[in-house]
Amino acid sequence: MIGAHESWPLKPLLEARNLKVGYRRRWEGGRDGARVVLENISFGLYPGRVLAVIGPNGAGKTTLFKTLSGELEPLAGAVFLDGELDIRRLTARQKALRLSRVLQNERAAWPISARDYVETGLFAADGWFGSVSFASRIRVEESLATMDLAALSDRSVTELSGGEFRRVVIARALVQDTDILILDEPTADLDLANQLDTLALLRGLARRGKAIAFSVHDLNLAALAADEMILVDKGGIVAHGRPAEVLTPEVIQQAYGIRAIVQSRPDCDLPYVVPAPPWLKER
Repeated sequence: MIGAHESWPLKPLLEARNLKVGYRRRWEGGRDGARVVLENISFGLYPGRVLAVIGPNGAGKTTLFKTLSGELEPLAGAVFLDGELDIRRLTARQKALRLSRVLQNERAAWPISARDYVETGLFAADGWFGSVSFASRIRVEESLATMDLAALSDRSVTELSGGEFRRVVIARALVQDTDILILDEPTADLDLANQLDTLALLRGLARRGKAIAFSVHDLNLAALAADEMILVDKGGIVAHGRPAEVLTPEVIQQAYGIRAIVQSRPDCDLPYVVPAPPWLKER
């Protein structure tokens, strides 16, 4: 593994220990099998830290996030909360009190208002059919405002653009007010301004002591927001460390098969990746 990071001084809120993730299958004749996506996965999510998970299409980022959130049972290893509680022992409601999850390809299925959609994030605290407390209603409005959705709060989610609905999904995660947030491509479908606002939000949540993990394809966005990065490829973690340790020309060439120039940003000590495809010489 390239660029293994130093141990963080804090205890992780969520920890993956020797995970093997993938999908169980039953073959013809009743034989059980599995398609392994990633294995030998060990890392933690720490309070006050933002982790970016990057990697080529199909490398296993979404499968890893499903396993971290308890949606998908690991093929081996385990995910622990607070160092000792196996996430598989928790009910859906118990997990929702500890961990918020933004799905990669969530789509609006019912014509309910954006406000009502965000309010579904309260089920862990208030129950599906319980009365919503005044404090919870305030939290819904604050989450809508944080994602700049106040003007769209009464509009049906089926009428929103992809980017607008993405902001609704993030607002629903915020209203849960959990210590751990796992966001699969939260900047997908967003324009540049909303991408940067979302990254600023993640940084702000980390400053409040929350543990954040998000996946993203844009390597420069990852470097802007992340304290540490994990690059998954070829069935495992191939690089783990701070952005400058992971985003090197050699690592990018190995994982993505492209040549890239990596420079330091002029405004701060963070790496900036410039793709260098050979066809540029023809222009």
